[in-house]
Amino acid sequence: MRTSAATGAAIGGGLVFLAASVRTGADGIELARLVTLGVALGAVVATDIAEHRIPNRIVVSAAAACAAALTIEAVPPQRLLSGLALVALMLGLSLVQPASFGMGDVKLALLVVLGLGGLATQALVLGLTLAAASGVALMLRYGRVAARRSLPLAPFLGGGAAMAILL
Repeated sequence: MRTSAATGAAIGGGLVFLAASVRTGADGIELARLVTLGVALGAVVATDIAEHRIPNRIVVSAAAACAAALTIEAVPPQRLLSGLALVALMLGLSLVQPASFGMGDVKLALLVVLGLGGLATQALVLGLTLAAASGVALMLRYGRVAARRSLPLAPFLGGGAAMAILL
């Protein structure tokens, strides 16, 4: 993948999350956390679409930055529990049925939880619902052949995160 495409997507993601954050009244550390999430999601979505992989160097560093921001903000861990439960479920499914979710998808879901905090559950459910709907549409259009295709999950999780913060 060309670096310029990922950079452009990262800038676009950051701007979308910046605008949404300002609209919702986020400021300070919360604003920085949400923009960090947007930048990371933009770059990861572009890479996942082009290469069907989610780069650890982006996800892990952004997750660490978001976790640090949550700590500075003193966000109670209880606000993250439902999102973390979904991440644990995705991890379990990934271990039992590796074709369901890749480990990059699980780490990306964790980033969404750390980036969105209390909104993460809605974002993950929205993203997974969008992915499932796309899979059903592909099955209806192409039949059983579509079941052998893999969909990049990052665009759907990124879309779910954007919709959760905008709604």
